[in-house]
Amino acid sequence: MAMKYPRRLYQVAANGQLEEPPVAVQEMWQWVERFQNDLARQNRSPLTIIEYGYDLAALIDYLQSVRLTSYIEVSRRTLLDYLDWMRLQQELSAVTLNRRLACVRTFFKFLHREEVIEHNPAADIPKARQRMQASHTYLLASEAQELLAAIDNSRPYAHRDRGMIALMLFCGLRVSEVAAMNIHDLRPREGVLLVRGKGNKLRELPLEDHLWQILEAYLQVRKEPKPPKRRSADEEGEATPMVLAKRQVSQGDGNVDALFISKHRRRISSRAIHLIVAKYMQTLELDSGKSISPHKLRHTFATLLYLNGADLNVLRELLGHQNLATTQIYAAVDQERKRKAMSAHPLLPKP
Repeated sequence: MAMKYPRRLYQVAANGQLEEPPVAVQEMWQWVERFQNDLARQNRSPLTIIEYGYDLAALIDYLQSVRLTSYIEVSRRTLLDYLDWMRLQQELSAVTLNRRLACVRTFFKFLHREEVIEHNPAADIPKARQRMQASHTYLLASEAQELLAAIDNSRPYAHRDRGMIALMLFCGLRVSEVAAMNIHDLRPREGVLLVRGKGNKLRELPLEDHLWQILEAYLQVRKEPKPPKRRSADEEGEATPMVLAKRQVSQGDGNVDALFISKHRRRISSRAIHLIVAKYMQTLELDSGKSISPHKLRHTFATLLYLNGADLNVLRELLGHQNLATTQIYAAVDQERKRKAMSAHPLLPKP
């Protein structure tokens, strides 16, 4: 059957078939869809709409498990118990808990505004305290150069892969930002690169000549994406906010301008970029045995710039961070270098 709701909201019958969610769950989910439509009107990114949908499906699933069938019944204590359950049973980090709390806060604020509930039970729930990272994983400049050199031009999609990895190493783009990049976001005449960050916020980055040469080499072999699939008026009318958001993010639906194209001639996905980076990392022999993901390439960009004198406020703007506190993890790298230097003092007793 066609899935109208997230899978976790369906019940499994004795014969293994999925059954429609209970009426109370369907009614709660209808408010999630109204909330998602409200996010779309605010021009929030499709990824945010999708993530909030999954997060709220998890909340509804939990409410069902504790026999609550309406948002009116949800108290501050209910939400605190939910956060504790995620922390203890799912072992979620403070970062993930705070992201889910932000979703719940925004949703209950919406319900309060729509007069579904009289009071917002999430309004004054404190965020989980996040410990400052002592350090983080990144590639040395020589290791980053080795990664770029590992991409063999004779292989299919080599120029595309080099372009994607270069955007993370030279510009610090998030993997989602690389996937969302459109061909018209490259503006070599102006020397800038347009980046769509979190919350659909745009930022301009300098487009250096070396990076442009890498991207230009890819553009010469870039395949044209498939045209968007035509859908009937009935199909469009029945599409849920989650479905519409997924069409926007994925596979060629209205994305004829996508910069990076998959082998299926559709916009490349974040998941595919993760696999591509992992493939090339396997070809390297790093002395430290580092585990490098696309996000670690973003760390590499920021760390190398910081160690070469870049100001933290400049880094914050380049990375698209909302708060300077997020950018300050890179200052810890300098502290680590100082600690290592001090520990090598010749007057200290030898171990």
